[in-house]
Amino acid sequence: MEGLTPEQLEHFKNKLLEKRGNIEAQLQTFAKKSDTMKDDYETVFEQIGDSPDDNAAEVTDYEDNLAIEQELEEDLKEIDEALERIENGTYGICTDCNQPMTVERLEAMPEATLCIKCE
Repeated sequence: MEGLTPEQLEHFKNKLLEKRGNIEAQLQTFAKKSDTMKDDYETVFEQIGDSPDDNAAEVTDYEDNLAIEQELEEDLKEIDEALERIENGTYGICTDCNQPMTVERLEAMPEATLCIKCE
């Protein structure tokens, strides 16, 4: 497989930026973006009420949101790294075997770093 065309690179860049926007929108529903660190969010602890049941629900929601926050922040990091690879000309190349990835692989997971064989 030959390298990706400029049109394909633009397509994947747009796909990555759209995915990034969706993740940021999801994060903003329960977390506050850091003013100092890129792609860092802090889960907000909601005060529901004062009863023991309310307190238990608050802690459970906070823990669930914290786990989701960490996963989404990792997704943002992978997207940013893929966008950097587009800029430096290494996008679509497997980081393990240095062979081009298929367009189908990149369509399914545009932030992929490994081809199907190396995955």
